[in-house]
Amino acid sequence: MEYIKTRTQEFKLLENGIIVCKVLPNKFLELEDGQENLQAVTTLADGKRAALLVDISMAKGISKECRELFGSEQCAKIQYAVGIVAKSQMANLIGNFFLGFNRPLFPTRLFTECSKAMEWLKTINNEEKK
Repeated sequence: MEYIKTRTQEFKLLENGIIVCKVLPNKFLELEDGQENLQAVTTLADGKRAALLVDISMAKGISKECRELFGSEQCAKIQYAVGIVAKSQMANLIGNFFLGFNRPLFPTRLFTECSKAMEWLKTINNEEKK
């Protein structure tokens, strides 16, 4: 399976192994959404750790509990790097808040362009490829 859509996001597995995730318009992510989205990543990555490009440009927001999940050890077992794309002021605020307060356990950077995030993700090495 190369494509999954959840209540809040679309996921696509690219040929290079990177998973592109796009938050659907005006969605506010709660803890349950985060859990469903991590399951989608696990399915697409076939149980291996993955690099993600996450476009949050159209997101309405994210709960504290969901942010904590995305910065947790549980999440680090699923993904080894995340490039967050924020093309709007609101998304940029959400991204900076997440990076400043939740401090993920894997390389994570904020970008305004998908192409720049993709370039960066390609430079990150997954030391635990299985």
